[in-house]
Amino acid sequence: MNTPNSSLSQFIEEYPLYSKFGTDQPIVAADLNNLAFNFFCKNEKEIQPFRLEATMHNGVGKHHDAEEAAVDFTEMFSGVCQSCTVYKVNIVISGASQKDKPKYFIRKIGQYPAPETSLVKLPDEISYFLNEESREFYSKGLRNLELEYGAGAFAYFKKMITKEVGKIIEAISDPYSPYGSRIAEAFSNYKELGQKTKFIEDISPCLPKNLQEHGANSLVMLYDFASINMDELSEEECIKKSRDIDTLFRYLVRKIYQERNEALSEKSPSKYFLRYS
Repeated sequence: MNTPNSSLSQFIEEYPLYSKFGTDQPIVAADLNNLAFNFFCKNEKEIQPFRLEATMHNGVGKHHDAEEAAVDFTEMFSGVCQSCTVYKVNIVISGASQKDKPKYFIRKIGQYPAPETSLVKLPDEISYFLNEESREFYSKGLRNLELEYGAGAFAYFKKMITKEVGKIIEAISDPYSPYGSRIAEAFSNYKELGQKTKFIEDISPCLPKNLQEHGANSLVMLYDFASINMDELSEEECIKKSRDIDTLFRYLVRKIYQERNEALSEKSPSKYFLRYS
């Protein structure tokens, strides 16, 4: 078996999607072509030597010099098992420079078959609330947080929140209330106009009792998180924001289920808010 001795090989083997591999020296696509690394071959059912082969190249943006053009790339590689010569893993890798140190970085932005990650136990309320795809995004986000891969955690949490914020709005809208769809209407206006104070004032009286103090502001923070451009953040900022949004999302879902359980125990239709059970 080949024994890769390059840290680039470790990047291919161990780094999750979207996590930056930084260096003070420029990394160009050619540095990855023909790279040896070890990976799990599903045909042989064990770790085998693989080798990367470039299959597609796309330059990105306009550049002022040759070095900048070389390090700013997006390329698809095919990792081929050197034992069976049949099994392949396709990996899309992008490279760029940044203001923060280290100056240069690469990261995996796509992989097929999808990378296998360790299972992360989700809280019961969140597991029940999310659909299968969102549970996978959330689990991968938590796994990246465990490994302190900020960009990866941020990307997966952002995907999950983008899919689920509408469901949260619907879940806390009381279908028996005379206010009807006021929460959804106010949220739609906030997305269009961005008037945070007005949104909070409009929906706070319409929320379930246990969400009236912080619920409106929490919804705004969730939505704003999904609108942040990750490329403008450092790894440390990605980690902090991911932890904050994880805490906030857990808080909202927990409060929703508390309200649901109280409503069911009192058997009062006018207090039934959660329509996902």
